[in-house]
Amino acid sequence: MIEHDLSEKVGDEVVGNMHVAFSRNDMDATMYRMFWRERVVEWMNDMDTLANKILKIANGHTSAYMPAYTHHQQAQPTTLAHYFMSVASNLQRDVERGWSLLTRIDQSPMGACALGTTGHPIDRTWMSDSLGFERVLTNSYDAVSASDYMIELASVLTICMSSMSRVVYDLLQMTMNEVNTFRLGDLHVQTSSIMPQKRNPSALEHTRAMMSDAMGVLNGVPFMSHHVPHGDIVDIGDDIQPKLLDGFTKVTQAIQLLEQILDHGTFHTDVLYDRAANGFSTVTELADVLVRDGGLSFREAHLVVQTFVKSTEKLSDGNVKRLQEAGQRVGVAVNLSQKQYEKAIDVASFIDVRRVEGGPAPVAIREHIMHVQEALRNTRTKVNQKQEGFTTYRTKLFQRTANEGEER
Repeated sequence: MIEHDLSEKVGDEVVGNMHVAFSRNDMDATMYRMFWRERVVEWMNDMDTLANKILKIANGHTSAYMPAYTHHQQAQPTTLAHYFMSVASNLQRDVERGWSLLTRIDQSPMGACALGTTGHPIDRTWMSDSLGFERVLTNSYDAVSASDYMIELASVLTICMSSMSRVVYDLLQMTMNEVNTFRLGDLHVQTSSIMPQKRNPSALEHTRAMMSDAMGVLNGVPFMSHHVPHGDIVDIGDDIQPKLLDGFTKVTQAIQLLEQILDHGTFHTDVLYDRAANGFSTVTELADVLVRDGGLSFREAHLVVQTFVKSTEKLSDGNVKRLQEAGQRVGVAVNLSQKQYEKAIDVASFIDVRRVEGGPAPVAIREHIMHVQEALRNTRTKVNQKQEGFTTYRTKLFQRTANEGEER
């Protein structure tokens, strides 16, 4: 159809040679890669926006104390910044995976023809450069048969959704009335048709659903490629591409919505602090102090503190005398002052002494923030250069086409 229409405009002689050293196989493979390299860049830009939002939250909450949980039980004090820097670390790795993937997508299949190249004297590097690719995808059989980049794309997006869905789970828990440590903005909640007090976290619920939906769709991509002959991957192109695009669209929507939720939400840092201060989450430091300052082995210190906790309803009701009594019950002498005891169970002190790399102390957090910011800036610079390259090749290609048209 296209050839027929072009014949009427430029003549049969020109159009008749359109398929010299040219096949639907390498053309489709090239178009798919051209499409997905730009979509990956779009996703990386969304991820960069979310990551920087999270870094901003972390930077503003380096002393926002909160309990961390393992097995759904209070474990140790940490800070909101420490929590969100763990999220930022996940996002940093996602972006790094995206860039690595982009370098493998941005390779030109053109000139592979059906699968065995051609006897005509074509220049594959010239075609690659003209279409803005980083380089030629060398082996022509590989160029038209490769499906691994599509599976890798689905995998990268799935990993991202899996990681971020855990954050959404935590945020949903934090919005519960009984927890009340995160308040969604008014535009992200929904009331009840019968219960006027309700602030249903509908935006988070929709984000969770989109993430689950995206992972389900993307999970089908490897199976679309499975058991397909190692030849022309265009055989399944019409089937696998819609799945990828559907999954990709849901991923980007979920990431954008999560960024908006965090932008308009508020953390109740006073409630978070009270939860950390009123539990037993600081007693790991109490055991550590018995080791560092009291001369006990950690196993002895652990036994003493465990015995102490079992006989104490509230940590604030305890004192060094009761700790010593716990030691006597298990045959361990405790040599600690009341001042040392009070410092050991203090939430701020617990955080401050954990200054090792990656720890929750503000000094360690600020260093980590700077490291992630620099890593994201470096990747952002490379992505921007890649986008500029996409714009440049289009401009040159359109100009060349226009010039050649005028010459004719």
